[in-house]
Amino acid sequence: MPKNSPPPICPKCSMPMRFVLVKTGGRKFRCVDCDVTGLLELPEVTQLLTGELRHPG
Repeated sequence: MPKNSPPPICPKCSMPMRFVLVKTGGRKFRCVDCDVTGLLELPEVTQLLTGELRHPG
């Protein structure tokens, strides 16, 4: 079984990057330390939450 390759390293802070959601339904690598102050503040996450958590009716 092939091993997963290590995540890319952030060019700004040299920390490993993480997968985050994108609005097209996929994922991409982003540095959560440099690019965002919190994962819930990502535009893709807030759009997902506001779209999924509306009051029915």
